[in-house]
Amino acid sequence: MKTRSLTDAMLGALTVLLTLVGEYLGIPAMIVPVPLILLVYRQGFRWGIITSIVAALVTGLVAGHVFAGLSIIIWGFVGVALGLALKERFSFTKLMAIGVFANLVVIGLNMLLYALVIGGNMYLDLMNTFTQSIEQAIETSRSLGAAEESLAQLQIMLELVPFLFKNGLPALLFLASLGMSFVHLAVARLVLKRMGESVAWVQPFSQWRLPAYVSPFFLAGWVLVSLARFVALPPWLEFLGVNLFYITSTAYMVTGLSLAWYYFQQRGTSSFLRVLFVLLLFWVPFVLVALVMLTVADGFFDFRRLLTAKAEVIETDAPEEVVDGVVEDDQAQD
Repeated sequence: MKTRSLTDAMLGALTVLLTLVGEYLGIPAMIVPVPLILLVYRQGFRWGIITSIVAALVTGLVAGHVFAGLSIIIWGFVGVALGLALKERFSFTKLMAIGVFANLVVIGLNMLLYALVIGGNMYLDLMNTFTQSIEQAIETSRSLGAAEESLAQLQIMLELVPFLFKNGLPALLFLASLGMSFVHLAVARLVLKRMGESVAWVQPFSQWRLPAYVSPFFLAGWVLVSLARFVALPPWLEFLGVNLFYITSTAYMVTGLSLAWYYFQQRGTSSFLRVLFVLLLFWVPFVLVALVMLTVADGFFDFRRLLTAKAEVIETDAPEEVVDGVVEDDQAQD
């Protein structure tokens, strides 16, 4: 009992410490909720609320402004929500749904707080920062003697940024919430495994795939975004195309890496070559497009025979318990 109390006290202290570190590094969203998730999982709702308030007060006093403390209370909502969901032993799908919803609420509240305190628009400021970064990259490349032809991709990105940010807000918010939820749950899961706890989790990364019915949405988004560069489409159609393209292309890039990782594992590819391949995806657009097209085809042809293997497992009554497309953590392969 003393060990458990000491652990919970350390989690509370860690929440306060990470809050202070996150405030000065500018990344509270990625680090603060994790110890709070663990604390709520072990001690319940009340401890999570108390710890959030204490962390907010300490941060506000140290940072010297109320904005920091209010921001921490807002982000505490994610920790409390995911901690309670883990405590209820929800499936991975439900955990992610709760995490995405909680993060969307928190992002919205932070944007509102940003507008009230600073008087600006966080989304527009982010777009301007992104645009300035591309412009700076272009100027730096020119100063180093790069040919104009080699800057074509950056110029295209510079032209597309306002269009994509204007129409793609729902997709950007959804993807950001999805990514943060996965990170929060992944880190919390690693700690809970050390404590001997099991958590419902997704299948191994090398087995991630998208079904064939996703491909028409991806192709529709791609076509609409391409047409919008040359033809004046109705605003609602542009909006639909951009959001479809954002979400589905990101999904296919991730599952494309999963497809590549599967064959890397099969052939024992070295870590150096794996990292080189990932870098090529960002440096050479053709490699990325080819990988995405292969992943779309995988939805139809199942190159890894994952569906066949799953059917064989079901027929032989294998011990893995599959729930909503995920497997229990103590039976999943890392």
